[in-house]
Amino acid sequence: MLQLPLNVLLDDTARFDNFFTGANQQLNFRLQSLIDNPGEFIFVWGSSESGKTHLAQAVCRQFGENNKSAVYLPLDNIALTPEVLLGLSCMDLVCLDNVNAVSQSAEWQQALFDLYNNLKLDNKNLLLFSSAAPNQLALTLADLLSRFTAMEIYKLDSLDDQQKLVFFQQRAANRGIDVSAEVVHFLLARQSRSISDLIKMLDQIDLSSIALKRKVTIPLVKEIFNL
Repeated sequence: MLQLPLNVLLDDTARFDNFFTGANQQLNFRLQSLIDNPGEFIFVWGSSESGKTHLAQAVCRQFGENNKSAVYLPLDNIALTPEVLLGLSCMDLVCLDNVNAVSQSAEWQQALFDLYNNLKLDNKNLLLFSSAAPNQLALTLADLLSRFTAMEIYKLDSLDDQQKLVFFQQRAANRGIDVSAEVVHFLLARQSRSISDLIKMLDQIDLSSIALKRKVTIPLVKEIFNL
């Protein structure tokens, strides 16, 4: 994994084996296959609740664990400038998250265009994640838009409420925590439904239930989240 002088770290829990696939089985399998297929260019788009960042970091982790170089950059990080993309064609995988965050910048568009071309020349992998499909981005550089639309494009479907319930219970069970469907329904009705927020809530529940030596119940959840 390339180490950058920036506060960009991978989430230790972001792996393929704990990603709740739902309706995204084909995409999940396709991303896992990148490790053995250089020169692949893939564009993934979906809502903030779809688990894009989890998948992006899972791919980078897989490359690192197999002694291949990868870099993960969340482009919504305001500390990043277009110059950060210079020289990245030496990497086996360049993974850019939240491409939509810089899509209106002429400087970023040119930097992305140059990176795309250099990775193509060097037969390396490019993986882009965005909240919108390529033709929905505010791209003014026509050549960049044509390259993005020529990539292999996937829509990452969000989980429905039933899938989120199963996801939450499975993640809890992996930690040895018993969380009833009633408790999960209570949380989904009153808290954020995004996958990242559900994981954060599970972290809080885990710590609090251990500290208080109490089972996970609706009264405990009310106390933890001041509901």
